[in-house]
Amino acid sequence: MRTAAADPTVRRVRLWEQAQHNSGAQSLIAAAVRPVVRPPATASSSFRAGSRIEARAQSANDDARPLQTNAPDDSSAPSTAIDGTGDLLRTTPELPTIRSIEEEAATPVLLPSLYDERGRLMVPPPLYGSREVLLRQNRMADRDGLSRVQNDAGLLDLRREKKLVPLPVDETLRVDYRLPANRRFSRPWTAQFLIVLARDHYASFHSPLQVDSAVRTVQFQQRLLRTNGNAAPAAGETASPHLTGQAVDIAKSSLSLAEIAWMRAYLEPLIQQGKIDVEEEFQQACFHISVYKNYLPPISPHATAAVRRIEIGSDN
Repeated sequence: MRTAAADPTVRRVRLWEQAQHNSGAQSLIAAAVRPVVRPPATASSSFRAGSRIEARAQSANDDARPLQTNAPDDSSAPSTAIDGTGDLLRTTPELPTIRSIEEEAATPVLLPSLYDERGRLMVPPPLYGSREVLLRQNRMADRDGLSRVQNDAGLLDLRREKKLVPLPVDETLRVDYRLPANRRFSRPWTAQFLIVLARDHYASFHSPLQVDSAVRTVQFQQRLLRTNGNAAPAAGETASPHLTGQAVDIAKSSLSLAEIAWMRAYLEPLIQQGKIDVEEEFQQACFHISVYKNYLPPISPHATAAVRRIEIGSDN
């Protein structure tokens, strides 16, 4: 006669009760390994993204892992839950430790297209200027309704009207100490461009960019022409774009070859989109960049109406 303990039915019931006791932990583990629906991507990127998602879910449920395992202390080995009779209850894969999204985002990564399959730096060609480029910069300034700053008094007026704003100097962007304080200003969209450019460059190289020149006055440009034969005229269809406040010069002398390659690759798409024009200069060793008003996203009519209501309310 078989005992109750030896009866298969009784034994299955006990195993079921033991599994129910650990149901909370098992449900959390099941949630951690549940398939995640992701947008289409390449095979390698899908693997990395999936690993990060599953690793975060597994890490969040460390307390729910079974206490007994039959695997060695190895992150690549599976962990196995065992009941009191030595029978296997469930096997769950142990996921490798992967850095969080925050850690990944904080890691500087150069543009992959700058390197070939052997890891050699590929330097894009220089962004040479031309008369056509200079003419376009002036046409764009006229289209955007930008006036040329005549003198220091006009410069001060534009600053008071908030049509010129300070250069966004911080750990990612500095200004040549020789640039006078009253000319460390630019158009708002140019300042916004500098914020983004300097931030992205700093993330890759952990060093700041330097602005050598920003807004200029006609009065200053006329003096500059007497000492610098390479300077643009102070008037006419080829006048210096610095006179409008839309242009800045980014120094090249302190940049490595990799940084110069990065700058060229970074700026080229913006040129193609018609948001900027670039003249890479070699005598003064700088990237002369004119930023156009369409660099900023357009403001919706609803937002414009809301701003007008606020302005009317403040007047009252």
